[in-house]
Amino acid sequence: MDKRKKGLTRRSFLERVGLAGGSAALYETMTALGMINLPEAWAGPPQLPAGSGNGKTVVILGAGIGGLTAAYELSRAGYDCQIIELTERPGGRNHSARRGTVLTEKRADGTTIQQVCNFDEGLYLNLGPGRLPYHHRRALHYCQELGVALEIYVMETMANLFQSDKAFGGKAQVRRRIANDTQGYISEMLAKAVNQNALKLELDEGDRINLLCLLKNFGDLGENELCSSCGQTKCKNCNASCQDCVRCSKECVTCFEYSGSTRDGCSITVHEPCEPGTKLALKELLSSEFWRYRFFQSFEYEWQPTLFQPVGGMDKIVDGFVRKIGSLIQYEMEVLNIETGGDGVTIALKDRKTGARSSIKRDYCISNIPLPLLSKIQNNFAADFSAAVSLCVYDPTCKLGWQANQRFWENDKNQIYGGISYTDDPITQMWYPSYDYFTKNGTLTGVYNYDKDAIAFGNMNPEQRIETARKGAVKFHPEFADTRLVPSDKAISIAWQNIPNEGGGWANWDPSSGDHTKAYARLLSPDRRFFVVGDQVSQLPGWQEGAMMSAQHVVEQIGGRRLLTVPKVRRAPNTRRLIHGRT
Repeated sequence: MDKRKKGLTRRSFLERVGLAGGSAALYETMTALGMINLPEAWAGPPQLPAGSGNGKTVVILGAGIGGLTAAYELSRAGYDCQIIELTERPGGRNHSARRGTVLTEKRADGTTIQQVCNFDEGLYLNLGPGRLPYHHRRALHYCQELGVALEIYVMETMANLFQSDKAFGGKAQVRRRIANDTQGYISEMLAKAVNQNALKLELDEGDRINLLCLLKNFGDLGENELCSSCGQTKCKNCNASCQDCVRCSKECVTCFEYSGSTRDGCSITVHEPCEPGTKLALKELLSSEFWRYRFFQSFEYEWQPTLFQPVGGMDKIVDGFVRKIGSLIQYEMEVLNIETGGDGVTIALKDRKTGARSSIKRDYCISNIPLPLLSKIQNNFAADFSAAVSLCVYDPTCKLGWQANQRFWENDKNQIYGGISYTDDPITQMWYPSYDYFTKNGTLTGVYNYDKDAIAFGNMNPEQRIETARKGAVKFHPEFADTRLVPSDKAISIAWQNIPNEGGGWANWDPSSGDHTKAYARLLSPDRRFFVVGDQVSQLPGWQEGAMMSAQHVVEQIGGRRLLTVPKVRRAPNTRRLIHGRT
C-alpha cells in the first residue's frame, strides 16, 4: 500500500468546486485560475446552451429595456418567460412622442396633468434617451439583430451656440469663437511665460522649443506662419521650420500673441481673402463661466463621436424587441405583493382594466421596476436587500420639445445642422435635429434640465413650461418669439419625476459614499430567486447600454454562468459624471 500523501490536483479541486457550488462556481474559479480568458471588451450576448431553460419559468416585472433584453435572451435559451407591465406601452423611459401620444403626469401636490402631442404627421421627439455612443456595443448589437436602422446623431458642431446673461451683453456666441479664442488666450499666456524661461525646471531646451511650437499651432498665435513680424533682423525673414524660428526669437513676443483667428470664421468673396475677425474679450469669456455649462461635454467618453440614433425615433429599439417577444407582455397589470423563496417567487397582481386580482408563481423573478417604486410594493425581502432597494433615489429631469414650421437654424445666418447649444438659463440646452436636413419643418428639444431647475419646471403647468422655455429659447434664436413659426399648441413636455411608473430620470448613485457602494453591490446579487435589472444596477445609469448590461448579468446568473454571491465592487457608479459630464 502506498502510504504517501496524494496532493490535491487541479482537476480534483475543480471537481469538488463543481460539486459544491455548481457550474457558476466552477466557471468563476476557472476564470480566476486563468483557465478561461475573459476578453477586455464585450464579446457578445450571453451564450446559454439552447434548451437549457426548458421547463423553467421566469416572470419579469416591467417591459423597460432591461426587462425586454432579459426576456429576449432567456426565451432564446428555452425559458418560459412572462412580462408584467404596469402601463399600456412597453419601453419605460425609452419613449418617443408623436402625433397622438398622450402623457399623464401626477405632480407632488396630487394634481394630474395630461398632454396630447400635436406634432405634424411624421415628426417625433425622443422624450427619454436620445443617442447611442459607438462604444455601447450591446445597444448597437441589438439594433443590428432586431433590424433597427441607425443614422448619425450629431452631438456637437462648431456653429452651435453658448448664451449667458452674465457676459457678451446676453448675446449668444458661436461655439467656435468661444473655443478658439479661449485656446488662443491660454496659448499666448503660456507661450510668453515659457519663452521667458518659466517652467525651466520641467523643460529642457528641446522640450521648450517644441512646446512653443505646439502652442503656436494650438492657439493660432502670431501673424502669418512663423516669425516674420519679429523686430529681430535674424528672425525677420525666417522661412525655416517653426523650431528653427523659435530658436532665434527668444525676445520676440509678437510671435506669441493671439490677435484673433480665421478659425472663428470669416467672410470670403472674390475680392477679399479670409481675415481674422474681432476676438472676444478674455474678461467676457471668464465672466461667462461657459465651461460650467457642459461646453466640454462632448469631450467626455460617453458623448464622443461617433454617436448614432435609430431612424424614426429611439422607440424603434422597443419595436424591435416587441416584434420578437411582444406576445410575452401582459399590459396594465399592477404588482401588489412579492414573496420570494428558495423554490420560486409568488407575485400578487391586479388587472388595472377589470380590477380582477390573481397570483402567479414562477421559478425566478426579474424586476425592471425603478428601485424607489419597488421599495413601496409589499414584499418579504431580506433585510440587507430591502435596505439596498430603499437607499436608491431617482433624479428629477425634464424635457420640452418644439415643432418649428421652418428650419430657421439651418439658414444662412445660423448654419446649424445638428448638435447642442448650451446656456445658463434654466432651459439648460437646445438640441437640433440630426436628420431631415433642408426639409420644411422639424422638432427641437428646447429644454433638458436637471436638479432644482427640473423640480421647478415639473411644478409648472404645461402653459407655464412653454412660456418659460420660449423665454430661454429666444436668447438663442429670436425666431422663437414668433408663435406662427414655433406654435405653442405643438409643444410637448415631460417631467419624469411626475410620471407615476418612473419617478425620475435615473438612479442617483454617489461613488464617494460607502453606503451607496455597499447597496449597489448587494443589488447585483439576488434575494433568493428575485433579481433586479435596469440601468439602475449598472455602471451606466441613465443609458440603455447599462440596462442591457445588467440584463445580461442576470441572464448569466440564472443560466449558471455567474455566481449568485454579492460581488466586490470598488465604488458605486458616478451618476453625475455619466449624466452631466464634468460641470
